[in-house]
Amino acid sequence: MSFRKIQNSLKKAFNIGGLSVFSKSFSYLRTRVNKGDVIWFLCFSSILLVAVLIRILPLNWGFTLSEFDPYFQYDITNHVVEKGYLAWFETPKIEWTKYWYPWGRNIASTSFPGVPFTAAALYYLISALGISASVLDTVIIFPVVMAVLTCIVAYFFGKDIGGREMGLFFALFLALNPAFISRTSLGFFDTETTGIFSMLLAFLLYLRSLQPEKTRLKKLCYAIAGGLALGYFAASWGAARYIFGLIPLFTVVLLLFKKYSTDLLLSYSATIGVGLLLATAVPKLGLRYLTEPQNLAAFGVFLLLSLIEITQFYEDKKTKLTITALFFGALAVALFIFMETGIISLPAERFLSILNPFLRGTMPLIESVQEHRPATWASIYFQFGLFIFLVPLGIYFASKKRTNHNLFLIVFTLTTIYFASSMIRLTLIMAPAFCALGALAVVELLNAFIDITKKRTFTRRRLRLAPHVGKSFSWAFFICLFLVTTLTLTKGIESAYMPPTIASSSVPIRANLYDWEEALTWISESLPSDAVLASWWDYGYWITVGGNKSTLADNGTLNTTQIAQIGRMFMSNETAALAILEPLGATHVVAFSTISLALSAQQALFFGDEVKWYWMAKIGGLNVTDLQDTTVSSILGFGGLYLPPVHAILTKLMIYGALGAPDVSTLVDDYGLPQELRPSYFQLVFLSSNRMVSIYRVRYEIQPLEPV
Repeated sequence: MSFRKIQNSLKKAFNIGGLSVFSKSFSYLRTRVNKGDVIWFLCFSSILLVAVLIRILPLNWGFTLSEFDPYFQYDITNHVVEKGYLAWFETPKIEWTKYWYPWGRNIASTSFPGVPFTAAALYYLISALGISASVLDTVIIFPVVMAVLTCIVAYFFGKDIGGREMGLFFALFLALNPAFISRTSLGFFDTETTGIFSMLLAFLLYLRSLQPEKTRLKKLCYAIAGGLALGYFAASWGAARYIFGLIPLFTVVLLLFKKYSTDLLLSYSATIGVGLLLATAVPKLGLRYLTEPQNLAAFGVFLLLSLIEITQFYEDKKTKLTITALFFGALAVALFIFMETGIISLPAERFLSILNPFLRGTMPLIESVQEHRPATWASIYFQFGLFIFLVPLGIYFASKKRTNHNLFLIVFTLTTIYFASSMIRLTLIMAPAFCALGALAVVELLNAFIDITKKRTFTRRRLRLAPHVGKSFSWAFFICLFLVTTLTLTKGIESAYMPPTIASSSVPIRANLYDWEEALTWISESLPSDAVLASWWDYGYWITVGGNKSTLADNGTLNTTQIAQIGRMFMSNETAALAILEPLGATHVVAFSTISLALSAQQALFFGDEVKWYWMAKIGGLNVTDLQDTTVSSILGFGGLYLPPVHAILTKLMIYGALGAPDVSTLVDDYGLPQELRPSYFQLVFLSSNRMVSIYRVRYEIQPLEPV
């Protein structure tokens, strides 16, 4: 092509007509890109960004796992990545003897696969994308990823109820909720991360399967997908028992409001059926899971729906009554047989104590866990602030429009209030219910307010009664509503801005205390591979995974008999303690105390074994009142602190370490403490920099240690 031809072509392309055509194409794009869609995208992206930024605040103290259970979940995930998914099912118990030495632990039958399997999949995905990240890096960021996915599901859940506005508010409130943040912040790699996500996803899909405008095929697909999500929840967290009870209860409520249809039977059957099928495939649950009360109730509701479907084919009332009477009679007989033969299996004591909080008085091991205690008004107010006053409004608006979604929200909220009040940990399940109702209340209030701010055309006579307010008042109302709802939830930032538990050595202060990290490093590098450490169960996972050594008990609290033995050991004198430790093969004992911090700060900072001994004694079946002693604490200046008696091995190990491993003369002369506080058969081999963690070698020899 010649230069002149090229020149002519360019002139034609850039003449006025060509430019007008070109500009028209952009105007077409402008009409296709809605301004509202752009605003929605910016708002939604900002919410997800806020969710991420809040949850990575612990980075200020280091990039590490937090709490205790995440260490166990990481260990399993690493095992799955190294040996494959089937290894989780096939690895024999003997290979897991570092847990609950000397008996070992069957991982498949005592833990849920949902979290480690999902994290392993994320690791494979990251690796496939060419991103260099270790398994540890993956599991640390995993909770943040799941939090973002949960907020996305929350948006669609809210959108189905009250449009895009409610979806955005629901996602925002959940992103800022302290209860949800506490379980999805950086490093909190535990069952709740996948649990809340799969719970909301199951709700979303099941409720979509009940939408009347959808075809039956779409309803069935949504119901099956909801069952898959429910099964995923059951494979992730024991709280799935609540969902298997909630969906049947909600279905009964629909029947009470005369909302039965054949599609309801199909949706319910598909969701519950698929969910239970997957749940029984989890070794920890198995077939006996089907005979637990909540699942038998689910079967009962299925039979009830089937009865209603069958009776619709008969017009004669007598026939309907006969069939109904036979149904309930057969149901009563079956229930009687199940109870008499013991077919009905009760869930674990922890779940029973949720239904009946008064049972905890007889379960000291469950009662000793802080997150298992009943919620107080102060704790609920901290989680939700003034936001909780929007919940009654949300219930009011939901009850005015009794759609399937609104009825579900009411049932969901009322049941979670009871369970969260029974056990403070379950405020996590209550959080989505409160956030959804709060979002509904905000949207309804804004809609009502917008109605009275719109300009209307009235006759001269009615002009004086026209409901209208100025723009300044409108903005003031919106700002006040925003402050009440959003800023009261910013307590989540405060709860997130805390160091990982290991970084502060489990002391709830915003500071690095490296004592436990030092101890775990020393255990891993300095102790022989066959070392067995005895400690209170709180620190078991840290020592087993972080220190790579065997322990007698851990946070799984599987063997209550062995935990009780350890509790009695710490309360015993040295001779009796040796008699308990030797059959278990313990080579070292770990004590953790914050008495040294209290001495240096001259204030009561007690978070270690000096306060946990109460539960050691109670779980060990001992009389706590008989053991209370203030001899040592009074001398140290903490007269209100009760410790075990001077002869108890725990008191010796704590005080000896807290004072910097003094010799006998220092104990007696400098502090005026009893000489017998120096341990004889336990040799101090490690003391952390702040004297909080002390590790002792157990000397089973006949001759005790001589004074230094």
